[in-house]
Amino acid sequence: MTDWMTVSGLVALLSFACAFSDEPTPSRVADLATLAARVSELERRVEALEVPTVSEPAATAESLPVLEIHSETWCGPCQVLKADLAALGNMGVEVRWVRFSDRVPAMRWTGPDGKMQTVTGYQKGTVGSLLDRVKAAHVARQGKSE
Repeated sequence: MTDWMTVSGLVALLSFACAFSDEPTPSRVADLATLAARVSELERRVEALEVPTVSEPAATAESLPVLEIHSETWCGPCQVLKADLAALGNMGVEVRWVRFSDRVPAMRWTGPDGKMQTVTGYQKGTVGSLLDRVKAAHVARQGKSE
């Protein structure tokens, strides 16, 4: 929250400086009002992210293993993976597609030790073994939690 407080302080300093500089023009006043409104909105959004909601439990057990796939429409191997997953049908794994912009195409899941496992690249026909690894890690985590 301190980073946003410095932004608020900067807005206050700018408004103070404008008061003692040349006559405030309508555009300066509008720019300052817009900046203050944006900062207030960002502060509200950050606060909402920092405060946990009551309806969500702190840690929920996943009923299905989750495979997160960072993919993009122009990525050829990603499209082959998508087709292979569709051909398998219901595979007992929740697949979450995440568009990436600055990341390498990757598949991620939580390993048996609770740490994220990441695999980059994909070769046609290897999705079955990947899903088996995801399921095995999920079962191992469930066994440790009981």
